[in-house]
Amino acid sequence: MITIAKLRKTFETIEVLKGINLNIEKGQVVVIIGPSGSGKTTLLRCMNLLEYPSEGTLQIGTTQIDFHAGFKPKLIDVLALRRQTGMVFQSNNLFPHMTALENVMEAQVTVQKKSKEAASIRALELLKKVGLEEKAYVYPHQLSGGQQQRVGIARAMSIEPQLLLFDEPTSALDPELVGEVLKVIKELANEGITMVIVTHEMKFASEVADRIIFVDNGLIVEEGTPDQIFNRPTHDRTRLFLSHLNSAD
Repeated sequence: MITIAKLRKTFETIEVLKGINLNIEKGQVVVIIGPSGSGKTTLLRCMNLLEYPSEGTLQIGTTQIDFHAGFKPKLIDVLALRRQTGMVFQSNNLFPHMTALENVMEAQVTVQKKSKEAASIRALELLKKVGLEEKAYVYPHQLSGGQQQRVGIARAMSIEPQLLLFDEPTSALDPELVGEVLKVIKELANEGITMVIVTHEMKFASEVADRIIFVDNGLIVEEGTPDQIFNRPTHDRTRLFLSHLNSAD
């Protein structure tokens, strides 16, 4: 379903991604872990073209774009790929002047050209799914951080993407609010929604992931099941990373 081949990303003289190869099947939950600055977020941003890769191939569903030096993709191809992805950011990035309902409706109306009535019905369904149906007409500043992030998840799902991307969705939340967001993501995983999640929540990663990808210095160092990565890592760099996390707990 999703194919990433020889993907590189350079910012001026700094190569952040150094040749990423990754295949993700429909319904899989892939969790990306690794130290800060390893390229995890850049990889996610390349997957929905918030950043254009410098080289390599990106394919989601039937849309494929091949990147190389000096190449700029056609807008029609960029939009076709973006319509297949929904992204949930570290900070929810909700429109402050719109209610929760309007935030979830927006992409349906502007991108999918749905009627406001149809978009409203779908938005209410999604807010109910994330446990916020009663907050539909509330503005973001009236919601807790966890509630705002759950609205962000509903918004990402509103265009019915083939792939959901989560960039450390709980990192900006107070500890007592983390659980409510992780609960929603677990429920989505149980429904078979294809997801790629960058997180530092290792317990959550072990519970939700089909595969764990350990990224360091712009490369995939090791990948496997949660049991393999957390209990029987084969690479010294993976063991060192996990030992530092365990010693910090």
